[in-house]
Amino acid sequence: SSHFGSRLSASSSPLPSHTGFPSIMASALVGSKINQDRLQVQIHAGFSAGWMKDYTTMLCPRLAGAALPIAAVTVERAIPQAVNLSNSVLPATGFASRMSIVGANLAPLFALKFVQLGAFRELRYFLDKYSENTKALHVPVAFGLTNVPVQSAMYGMSISGTWKYYDKAPPSAGGIREFFRLKVFPGIWWTFLREGFATGGGLVLGPVLQKQIDAATNNQLSPFATKFSAGLVAGWIGAFATMLPHNCALTACRMAQQGEKPTTMSCFRTVMKELGPFKALTLNFQHRCLFIAIVVGCLNAADVMQKPELALVNL
Repeated sequence: SSHFGSRLSASSSPLPSHTGFPSIMASALVGSKINQDRLQVQIHAGFSAGWMKDYTTMLCPRLAGAALPIAAVTVERAIPQAVNLSNSVLPATGFASRMSIVGANLAPLFALKFVQLGAFRELRYFLDKYSENTKALHVPVAFGLTNVPVQSAMYGMSISGTWKYYDKAPPSAGGIREFFRLKVFPGIWWTFLREGFATGGGLVLGPVLQKQIDAATNNQLSPFATKFSAGLVAGWIGAFATMLPHNCALTACRMAQQGEKPTTMSCFRTVMKELGPFKALTLNFQHRCLFIAIVVGCLNAADVMQKPELALVNL
């Protein structure tokens, strides 16, 4: 009886506990998740570092190589405009004075153009990815949208810098609101056509002409020479083809400064009335065609559209 009781007592004692097993599994799963998260962070950090290195070493030199001469030419070409519009307040500038003004204003204009070119690339490849059927228009559209305010700002800064060089107070611009009211919004559709299809159109035409030059010279010229020369010709063609939008945009700005509220069609009618069809298509084409030719030559030679895989939308 006592033996049976002892067996019963032993059999009724608690069984070994296995409640620690789920805890161990949960800990293992949490640890695995942490390790996976750490691995993902490391992969992302490595990818980001690799992208940043490629962007700064492969793309930034191209953007800078185009932005620097364009900024310098923009300042240089704006100086005589500032003098001509000063009502004889500013004196004629010699070569040494022009170079001093260029040097004093180059850094901020370079930064603006560098950022604009980067934004232009991103917008172009964004449009390429999400609207494949309209790719032929993406370069002019992207360049026009990003360059309209930037180029106006660069001209304004250049003219202001010219006044400051002679210790003269530039005419009051009225702040950022007046800048957009007088320089950007008047005739904005004409400005978009001018900026987009002169420079942007030149960028589309440049590579086509480059192939023709390479074929005509049996690839005897250096790649830089063919790219730059093709860009010069393409830019000149694009500028000449957009002289009407250019003159309409300039007329719209003048009308706004005179207190009028120009519309797209009213500035067009004013140009036709004041200049006639022939002058509306050709007035001042020499200076503008030269400037745009140099701009497109620099952009084409720098090949700022290289490395599409580095665009943020393609990552």
